[in-house]
Amino acid sequence: MGSTPTASTMSFFMRNTTRFLSLCIILLCAVLPAQAQLGGAITFSFAGHAAQVPRFGSRIELLPVLQLIGAQAGYSQAAGTYVIQLADHQIQITPQVKFALVDGELEKTNDAPVASPGGLAVSESYLDRVVLSPLGYHLEQSGTGYRIAPGAMVAPVVNVRAAAADFGSTTTLVLTLSRHVEATVTSGTGHQLLVHFTNARPQLDGSLPMRSRRIEAIQAAGQTLKIELAPGQGLLASHQLTGPARVIVEVGRRPPTPTPAPVALTKPSHRPTIVIDPGHGGTDSGAVASSGLEEKTVSLAVAKRLAAILEHDGYVVRLTRNGDEGRALTDRTALANRLGAIAFVSLHANASTVSSVRGAETYYMSLHDATDAHAAETARKENAAGAPARHGSELDLILWDMAQARVLNRSALLALDIQRQLNSFLNLPDRGVKQAPFVVLTGATMPAVLVEMGFLSNPAEAAQLADPGYRQRLAQALARGIEGFLRSSS
Repeated sequence: MGSTPTASTMSFFMRNTTRFLSLCIILLCAVLPAQAQLGGAITFSFAGHAAQVPRFGSRIELLPVLQLIGAQAGYSQAAGTYVIQLADHQIQITPQVKFALVDGELEKTNDAPVASPGGLAVSESYLDRVVLSPLGYHLEQSGTGYRIAPGAMVAPVVNVRAAAADFGSTTTLVLTLSRHVEATVTSGTGHQLLVHFTNARPQLDGSLPMRSRRIEAIQAAGQTLKIELAPGQGLLASHQLTGPARVIVEVGRRPPTPTPAPVALTKPSHRPTIVIDPGHGGTDSGAVASSGLEEKTVSLAVAKRLAAILEHDGYVVRLTRNGDEGRALTDRTALANRLGAIAFVSLHANASTVSSVRGAETYYMSLHDATDAHAAETARKENAAGAPARHGSELDLILWDMAQARVLNRSALLALDIQRQLNSFLNLPDRGVKQAPFVVLTGATMPAVLVEMGFLSNPAEAAQLADPGYRQRLAQALARGIEGFLRSSS
């Protein structure tokens, strides 16, 4: 015969039962989210086929989606990176990393993929923008799932590195692109410029600072770069260059300088434009020979003859001055930038304290040291015609130098071709190609050189520079050098 439970026994049993049930509830609450994290699936359809793709928390398993569209995915154990390939496209992504290498472009992403039971899981946004868009597809809602439809809805990334150079009255902004992309530059509301890229999303390279007293900020928004300008500043001109791919934007007040009025711009021509700069002008005579012959007169006379030869050969030519007027040094290259010129050549006549020195020499830009003491002194004298072109720190100069490295290399080739022709055609002593920090060459976004055509301090050479026949031969030699460079670089 069994015994009857006492009140104390019943109380003990009830207390332990309650504890057991509480523990079960706690365990159940812990297990259910884990099951929810690993469970569930979403339907993806593509080209008449469908697949149940597992979820992993708020993300979707990536590999089943890739299999559905026929993409291949491999995993590099050493790099910890997944490589996705479809046709000519390749995407490299790494768990926990907010960067992806998309067709060779490093793209910053809003979130990172995570390791999952299926290998890798990503958000719907990451799947659409980073994976499907470069492969030529996009996601569309379809019932409770998604349809993978042809046609990228998100433009691929183009990386943009910005560098600016402030001059006396204008600023040149160079946007160096990681690949060629068509772009248009327009004025926005207020003091804003908009650079819109065709079928590309600009991504700014923030590894290097960009400083300018006229450009306050640059930010990317969709397929557009928004450029905030300082009050009173506006768009003067813009154009695109290749080798490397760049968008050039000229910023300043309208007009950029109070005197003289800028050379009128004509309608764009399909023919390439060359800008010839006759040095000095107006109250600035430049060097003067003992005979009274002035540098400004020689440079303009040769420039007009050179322009006639180049125009006859099919080029559009613009002079920075057509008569005896002055022009700020920085406005001369600014004109060439606005015209999208393929070459800029500044013409001068030299002087020396030693009257026996003769011959021509050709310079290209250096932001730092001159080639030698004579080159430094030549630059100092020529720069005295205008105010200093730059008001930046050493870091600003380095950044601009990086942006212009390719242009400087091509300027060197142009200088070599011109110097060779001057030496051979005119039988001049070879004074060589040199570098110096000439203000008039600063900021040129095309190959740019300065030519010292001879020494007015040498009486015999000054007499030659006064002779119309010799001026014509000088112009012919210059044209041969310019055209030879353009043919070899086309």
